[in-house]
Amino acid sequence: MASSTSTSQSHIPWWLWPNVLSLDAPLVAILCQAALARAHKVSLLPSVYAALFLTVWLIYVVDRVLDGFSVKKDARLSARHAFYRRHRSLFIFFVVPAGGIALLWLALAEIPEGIFWRGQALGFIVALYLLHFAARGHRLIYTVGNIMACMVGGVVLWALPVPVPFKILYGTVLVALLALAVGRRAGDSFRFLPKEVVCGYLFAIGCSLSVNFFTGDQLAHPFSPEVLMLALLCSLNCIAVSCYERAADTQPDPDGITQTWPHIARLYPMLLISLAGFVCWTLSRKMPLPLVLFCAAVLFSTILLGVVHHLAKRMSPELCHVLADVAIAVPVLAVVLAPEHLPKIASLLLEGVPFLE
Repeated sequence: MASSTSTSQSHIPWWLWPNVLSLDAPLVAILCQAALARAHKVSLLPSVYAALFLTVWLIYVVDRVLDGFSVKKDARLSARHAFYRRHRSLFIFFVVPAGGIALLWLALAEIPEGIFWRGQALGFIVALYLLHFAARGHRLIYTVGNIMACMVGGVVLWALPVPVPFKILYGTVLVALLALAVGRRAGDSFRFLPKEVVCGYLFAIGCSLSVNFFTGDQLAHPFSPEVLMLALLCSLNCIAVSCYERAADTQPDPDGITQTWPHIARLYPMLLISLAGFVCWTLSRKMPLPLVLFCAAVLFSTILLGVVHHLAKRMSPELCHVLADVAIAVPVLAVVLAPEHLPKIASLLLEGVPFLE
């Protein structure tokens, strides 16, 4: 991988600011949400996009602020971690509370009640995810806190008015987080389930949650092919970032997959090929053309991630990180901005292909 650079100690280039300010992930999230909505012919309110953007942004801000408390003062940090440690008082006392109030207003006044309750359930899981990795340095607090949080979380989640499949899914995640907490070996960072995989799956569910609601839980559900391939794509993006920033993440993120699975970089191309194979298998099935375009975007993103991985040794870790996000954003953006008559044109060009409706 590319050797680590110390951008945090020098001038931050303009192209890195979206990453430093945690704007990249929210932008990718609303693009994926819009692409899924178009694939399933669902019209979403602007407030739904705003709520998702603000939710993802706050999650990433809180995660990076918490990371700043677990590193040594003399540790070499990436630009984003250095930025949040330098300005964490501003984010803790002003930015995060203000963002939370704005999100609460959107949730109570602007978005449908069904989406609100689903978002609450998913938000609780994400909060446990943050607790699970933020308190890793304190063995007793880590174990007891996770056990108590998972017990309370299980009761709360099953009391919320959300569909039973979602309750089963979130309950499974709770059990997995609890198993990770209890099974953690003292003095090391062994994980049988990489945090990047959990993060990618939760990210994909968040992007598909509103679309699933408006389709009456019939489409874009947590185990549908399009959501699974999006989850895998996001997970591979997170894994790529961990590989590119391995040296810098040794201190702020000892639970990164490169620390727990040291040889993951060698296996990464095979993971990309596996995802590409899954997408191609999905494309071989009969499905509406708009959904075919979404799957094609995922396939193109997978190819672009492979290109970035191949060129990583020639670029800085920060640039690799940015390009890995661009690799997801550009194909998805193309689907969102595609003309309305594109599916009809494609249908004429591909007439006779058996797996298209």
